[in-house]
Amino acid sequence: MQVLSGFHLRKAFHSTSAVSLALVLASVVLACSPSANALPAFARKYGLRCSACHESWPMLNYFGQKFKDNGYQLMNDRDAPIWQNPGYWPITLRMTPFWSRESTNKVAVDNAVLGATVEQKITTTGFTLSG
Repeated sequence: MQVLSGFHLRKAFHSTSAVSLALVLASVVLACSPSANALPAFARKYGLRCSACHESWPMLNYFGQKFKDNGYQLMNDRDAPIWQNPGYWPITLRMTPFWSRESTNKVAVDNAVLGATVEQKITTTGFTLSG
């Protein structure tokens, strides 16, 4: 029969309590998070619910099929290209971050201590933001 020392018992207790704490924390986060309500562009533009055009996604009902056949227009003032919803600003921002690393061998570098030029490996890293 194997007897565990106090150190091994404490280590086993700490790992078990850490896993338990992680599970409780994940449960609390999931239970407290609000449900996601997606608003597609057409529903937002025309102020309609998804069920106005869809029976069940992606199946269209009669109104939805007519809306699609009419070029996704209801033939009202909101179809005008200059119509804007005052509820939000029509601004779109896009940014794509890139991380880069470039390494070059045998680069001539001045060495102040030796007073000569020596060959070294030069590595540069950083983020680049593009849109």
